[in-house]
Amino acid sequence: MIVLIAAMNQHKTIGLDGSMPWRNPEDLKHFRETTLNHTVVMGRKTFEGLPKHLDQRDMRIVTRNKDYPNRIEDFEEFLNNAQNSEEIIYIAGGGEIYRQSLPYAHRLVLSYIDNDVIGDTFFPDFSMDEFTIVSRSEKETFLQITYERIV
Repeated sequence: MIVLIAAMNQHKTIGLDGSMPWRNPEDLKHFRETTLNHTVVMGRKTFEGLPKHLDQRDMRIVTRNKDYPNRIEDFEEFLNNAQNSEEIIYIAGGGEIYRQSLPYAHRLVLSYIDNDVIGDTFFPDFSMDEFTIVSRSEKETFLQITYERIV
């Protein structure tokens, strides 16, 4: 099962200058608790922009750079194989990785952060004709909505 997990604002901003344009400890805790002990896939630039190593997760990096031991060279092949897997695989950015993954996603776990930053990296548009809201939770500092693909 492929699950896209992201934090964005009302402009769908997810990044600015190679990193997240805000710091939201509550959402970071949500991300950690959700992805712990799962496979987490992200692009090389997103991985290199992390402030620290994400422990207790099987990190897979989309890159052609052979210096990454857990790299995914053929992302489309990976997505084709993963879409029918029982394993939950979290896709964690960046923008191009989300765009390529969206057609394969079973679920979207989106945190909506209330701020006005206009970044340079955005979450792709998706249709409510393809997804439905299955949960909505008002947190102290963000709104968390989970969508599932309509079968």
